Amino acid sequence: MKTSGAFSLRAGVLAAGRGERLRAISGDLKPLVRVGGETLIERVLNSMAEANASEVTVIINEDSASVRDHVTARRWPFTLRWIVETTPTSMHSFLRLVEALAADGNQGPFLLSTVDTVAGPKAYANFMERARAQQVAMTLALTSPGNDEKPLLLRLAAGESRIAAFGEGEYATAGVYAVRPDVLREAEAARRDGIDALRKFVARLLDRGYPLAGIPISRSVDVDRPTDIEAAETFLRTARI
Repeated sequence: MKTSGAFSLRAGVLAAGRGERLRAISGDLKPLVRVGGETLIERVLNSMAEANASEVTVIINEDSASVRDHVTARRWPFTLRWIVETTPTSMHSFLRLVEALAADGNQGPFLLSTVDTVAGPKAYANFMERARAQQVAMTLALTSPGNDEKPLLLRLAAGESRIAAFGEGEYATAGVYAVRPDVLREAEAARRDGIDALRKFVARLLDRGYPLAGIPISRSVDVDRPTDIEAAETFLRTARI
């Protein structure tokens, strides 16, 4: 493994979803919905800048040219790359990102995030610093279930960071991941078997014996519904205190 000083972080943002419920209210594509004065995608990219990402790849669908225009209108402290592809599921977007980040043989870990995760200051940086020490296929950032509509609950093994089970427990996934290319061994089979969500792919990894870890972070909010915008605004005001 590379030393701390030599580590160059590659990151990816999943922003290819439709976000129809938010769009019906705001009229904006999900990545362009504003929370705390910034768009969701700007918030995630700023979090990745805090984690010292050297390059970030964003996957958007073919109807999201306005997202790319918005992001590229300002300068970022990392190389910005794009995948423009209308993927059928979040799992497909996730795998496309990992494949792109690992295309030249880079072994990661890579920092990946959904575009609708709103976290506190330095949350991504602190998570990634701890996740790099985990010798596992994937490390998941964990938060409290909160008011999420369908939280993916999980349980850690007693006294460990190892994930023991999904579907139960005191933690929920926060939409932020440290991923190694090992997960691509399951990509072809998962696509063939019609796995239709990222959460199902992650559970499949655990079922097939891949070591997975979880690291609690400060609270985060998944902005998926119009009511989540107010919850995220309240959270950000509290996080600044």
